[in-house]
Amino acid sequence: MSGPKKKSWEGKPNPSKEPNPELKKVLLENAGENELPCAVAFKISKDQRVSMDEIGMYADFLKIRLIKCQLGLFGYKPEKKIVKTGTTISKSLEEKIKSTAHDGKISCRAAWQIASDLDINKLEVGNACETMSVKIGPCQLGAF
Repeated sequence: MSGPKKKSWEGKPNPSKEPNPELKKVLLENAGENELPCAVAFKISKDQRVSMDEIGMYADFLKIRLIKCQLGLFGYKPEKKIVKTGTTISKSLEEKIKSTAHDGKISCRAAWQIASDLDINKLEVGNACETMSVKIGPCQLGAF
């Protein structure tokens, strides 16, 4: 059995230049142990007026690992993900996912919008998608 998989930044898009010094400082200050939680990345994006994909790209550039996906899909210890199957799904949530999904998939952005529209927790949407076998991607931060 092989050891834990190491994060690889090879093949991921890299910015053509380093982030501006203020953004770099904020990212590094918030990346405890070289890890940046999804919720913190979103706050930085909003506060710094930088797109989410740029935050993800600069996190990769600075070799900062993204953790604690708000949909529960990655970055948790020890299981890696906390999203669960077999959860009870409200009719309104099920209908919203079905109407949004294309080819059995919805984007992270769409999942967040569903949570906002129904005023529910993002993890509830992640659990519902997992239960319904609806894949979520791409990630707004570029993690997947």
